[in-house]
Amino acid sequence: MSENNVDSAATSKTASTPPVTPPPTPIPKEFKAPQFQDDSLILYFHPYNFHSQKVILVLYEKNIDFVPYAIDLANGEQYSTWFLNLNPKADVPVLQDGAFIIPDSNHIISYVENKFRGAMHSALKPRGNNEDEYKKMEFFETITSRLPVGALSLGSFIHDDLKLAPKPPFIGPIRKSCLKNNEKVYEILKRSIDDAETNKINLLRKLDLQDRRKRLVQSRVEFQKILDAVENVLRYIDNDFKENPGREWLISNEYSLADVSFGLLLHRLYQLGFENYYWSYGKMPYVESYFLRFRKRTAYQKLMPSNFKILKDIWQNTPSNYKIGAGAGFLGMAMFAALAHK
Repeated sequence: MSENNVDSAATSKTASTPPVTPPPTPIPKEFKAPQFQDDSLILYFHPYNFHSQKVILVLYEKNIDFVPYAIDLANGEQYSTWFLNLNPKADVPVLQDGAFIIPDSNHIISYVENKFRGAMHSALKPRGNNEDEYKKMEFFETITSRLPVGALSLGSFIHDDLKLAPKPPFIGPIRKSCLKNNEKVYEILKRSIDDAETNKINLLRKLDLQDRRKRLVQSRVEFQKILDAVENVLRYIDNDFKENPGREWLISNEYSLADVSFGLLLHRLYQLGFENYYWSYGKMPYVESYFLRFRKRTAYQKLMPSNFKILKDIWQNTPSNYKIGAGAGFLGMAMFAALAHK
């Protein structure tokens, strides 16, 4: 075959092959600002967001009445005009107390701890002027808060070699759906930056954070560093309990803010299926017994979604092809998984 014929064949083949069309950029939904009474204590949150869970648990522990409003993170409500006016960083949780707007879980917790005191509201900081206990609480808060829980969660969906045992709602096809939805929200963020007339700097910072997290979790080597950092914290705390027999909680026999953070870290690890990887079967017996105590607390029980809420989340996040293929069989499996969740 001559060179001309080769070129002609290549051109013909190229012309007959339809161009690959990239998927359309998702268009952010239109969200309207909710309306509440002026004197309401309102928490804008998401039920599976780790930092939102910290704030909710503190509110429950302190017996504080509040109005919850769940932000639709999956469809980009955090990038809507009304929410960006509330929090330009587009993060949950956010607490609104009348005219006061408090973003960031640490600032919210500090605010409610200082405002709500007395017999009706349990103190979550060391009582009296015990400087040693206060420093210890801050230390445990620091080492747990530095762990990248978001990257840990995302990476656990990617690296199947870990052989985890995830709990509802992070089971089956939901894990793939979560990864796909994460990409959708990423594209919504990029579009929001393009459309933004103000607040571009905050959104660009958020995009940079998302990019760095994506690179981090895609690498098995880098993700292992996260797993090792978590293990180091758990191992330190397990040894600390071993050296202080009889102590019920992290800093004393009184439950504190440090226990909120550490208990919820263990809860997230448990939901993702890491308990066998880290503490079960005698690997870290003190951490294991601590988590059992933590799960018995009334506030923790209130924090957990109902079985039917879990089932609803599973079904809504299941890809349509799984719904059609599995039908009632998958629904039955999902219902069993949800009802078995404790």
